[in-house]
Amino acid sequence: MAIMKTKICPVCGKEFKGLGNICKDGDYCNECEKKVRLVFEEDEEDYLPAAKIRAKLNKYADAIAAYDSVKKPETCPICGEKLPKLMHMRLLDAYICMGCAQKAAALMHTGYGAIGCKCLSEILPLFQRAAVRGGRADASGVFYDADSLRIVYPLIHTLLEVPGEDGYDVAFIDPLDSLSDEDLQAAPALAKQRRAELEAKYGTHKAIFEVDKIKKLYNDSKGHKYYRNEYRIGGRVLMGNITLRDQAVVKRAEGTKELLIRKLGDCREYISDLKELKEGQEGGLFVESSLSFVYPGDILLID
Repeated sequence: MAIMKTKICPVCGKEFKGLGNICKDGDYCNECEKKVRLVFEEDEEDYLPAAKIRAKLNKYADAIAAYDSVKKPETCPICGEKLPKLMHMRLLDAYICMGCAQKAAALMHTGYGAIGCKCLSEILPLFQRAAVRGGRADASGVFYDADSLRIVYPLIHTLLEVPGEDGYDVAFIDPLDSLSDEDLQAAPALAKQRRAELEAKYGTHKAIFEVDKIKKLYNDSKGHKYYRNEYRIGGRVLMGNITLRDQAVVKRAEGTKELLIRKLGDCREYISDLKELKEGQEGGLFVESSLSFVYPGDILLID
């Protein structure tokens, strides 16, 4: 039969018989399939060339060889908590708790299943980032709180493409991760100086918010009960923290205008489920008042 003739596996180069498994360059052998299932998400390899599959198998060759010898530990190697019997994730070379696996998926901006195709050495560095740890220590072991330094080193907002989704996800670059020890040690003094400059310019307030753009989210209701006018004021918190139902004031030549902040959101335009926007954070203030008096570049004073 044609299907039983001898074939050459495009991944490992060995001869095999049978149907094999599909990739872009043809069918590959069942021995390679066992390895592929460890390092690729389901069906991910179907449209990849054999060279890419082979490269990934070579990358994880040691972990694949030792896969069956890995023992489940008593505690999670990331957070140190007791490892649950059921609520855990198997990596290539380790076991981690479900909570750490979920955090890793969010930090890597990937699907939950992709975490199981990684080694612990690829996951651990994610949890060393300043944004995750709440700060960073210098070489001498002195810890610097991230929240107190965001006024001079805010998270940098960027977008990552979501494969197969025709969309993008919000991601952040943390400048604290790449600071030299000298710059990190100088950061508290810079933050203190920046606060003094903002207070001298705008006075003492709970928070100061710089407006970047304004978007109207809903049209007039035209009698429909559950529709209302809602606006999103996008920008960055220059100083202080903003919480729900804070009052925002914008100053004009003809006087001041006040806004009640009903909801808070992050950089995603339609997400409004935050309880607080912290110093240095980008996000949105959701209000229901008409905003004909607020413009990009304005400064909102929050009290």
